[in-house]
Amino acid sequence: MLTTPLYLNASAPITIGDRVGIGHHVVIITDGHDMQDPHNRCGPGHALPVTVEDGVWIGARVTILPGVTLRRGSVVAAGSVVARDVPEDTLVGGSPARAIRRLPGAKHELPGGTASE
Repeated sequence: MLTTPLYLNASAPITIGDRVGIGHHVVIITDGHDMQDPHNRCGPGHALPVTVEDGVWIGARVTILPGVTLRRGSVVAAGSVVARDVPEDTLVGGSPARAIRRLPGAKHELPGGTASE
């Protein structure tokens, strides 16, 4: 069995569902800082949970930021930075990650009207 390096910053809960695939060097971050003070952009800390629902695939070297939910059956392309929730059965990629397309078996349209499979 191979081991996969994974970094979990667990300042808030991280929930990982069933049948989830996680690639090498994935980073899941749950904390950040208030940036309102111009004299101290790394202000007081805060933490938000991260949720990975059933059947998700997270590619290699993905970074998931605080408060994000990866919905059922979604896929995150390698090297992506996920700053917003990912709809179910959707492929996202990039930095920041954005919807690329719906995946086979999807039941709903993407925001913006991209037809489901």
